[in-house]
Amino acid sequence: MEIVSVNAEAKLTNLASSIGRSPQSWRGWFCLRISLDGLDENVQSESFFWTKSLVESYLKGMQSHIYFCENSAIHIISNSVPFSVLENAGLQICELILAESGASISYKIYDLLEDGEAYAQEVLGQKNGLFGLVKNSGFEPDDFQKQFILDEAEQVFASPRIISDVNAKVLLVEDDPVTRWLVRQTLKDNCDFATAQTANKAFSLYATYQPDFVFLDINLPDKDGYEVLNWIMRNDPGANVIMFSSLNNMDSITRALDMGAIGYIAKPFIKNQILDYVQGEA
Repeated sequence: MEIVSVNAEAKLTNLASSIGRSPQSWRGWFCLRISLDGLDENVQSESFFWTKSLVESYLKGMQSHIYFCENSAIHIISNSVPFSVLENAGLQICELILAESGASISYKIYDLLEDGEAYAQEVLGQKNGLFGLVKNSGFEPDDFQKQFILDEAEQVFASPRIISDVNAKVLLVEDDPVTRWLVRQTLKDNCDFATAQTANKAFSLYATYQPDFVFLDINLPDKDGYEVLNWIMRNDPGANVIMFSSLNNMDSITRALDMGAIGYIAKPFIKNQILDYVQGEA
């Protein structure tokens, strides 16, 4: 469990930007928002303490992040926590604060898959353009990668590509044979397909195959998948990259989206998670 009280509002703003850009990447994530509007500073401070104690009891051992914001709100963002548990926590927090201070407050629960864009707009104050922010990871391509950054490739990727009505071209970068089979079975009727089992193979295939979509595993045998993502975004800023990972934690998701991925799929995945991207519904 992570508790954030220093610069919480700024950190939550960055997180909300990632959520708003790709709500489908946050399947299984919920946010319990406690509104403390109208409470005086002393009651707010005490409410933070009461909430911290109660949440630590309810969500002990679960993947949760608590943001105590100065704008009179507490945001509890959790993964794989049953809705009923969050709802009970929200009720208990409101009842505790009412009993201790006499102040009536409210709470709201967001399913970030379904309500992610609305939640992001609320946190960001509907500021235009924030969903489009992309942060540079700082990776530099090594010599092997640089040899594929050719004039020919630069000409190919000089302008955004338009995906035609014919089958989309998918590049799957994945070393696990079971995952490769599952993805191929899912997309065999909808896409043309190429596969790479290593990062180095992905570098060589990308410029020649010119995929419309890349499904990219983070844990590859020769390089980190984030390095591959960074290379693709440097050479093809309009690329459609969806990251695969067995990790379903906040840091992994936000890092991928901030680096330019359009989505993040945690393993094990369901068929529609993949189809939604190539069929334009994500």
